[in-house]
Amino acid sequence: MLKLSRKTLLALEAVIDIAFNARPEPVQAKEITARQGVPQRYLEQVMQQLVRAGILKGVRGPRGGYRLARERRRTGFPFPFVRLAPPMRLR
Repeated sequence: MLKLSRKTLLALEAVIDIAFNARPEPVQAKEITARQGVPQRYLEQVMQQLVRAGILKGVRGPRGGYRLARERRRTGFPFPFVRLAPPMRLR
């Protein structure tokens, strides 16, 4: 059975949340924390990892936030998982 870390699950939830709530303005981390019920500091760390992995784009400024780096229809489900999950070992 495949067990995912809390951080990986949070990253997947954040990507799905951003894709679902996409609009012309970027989605702010405080909006995601309100919907998901996670601490904002912890979420910000995960979001920065997603930006470095090329899954999200960070938008700076007072109305800044995060948006998907690719179009929704070009981002398949395994993309974020493959980029974030630790390497698996086969026994």
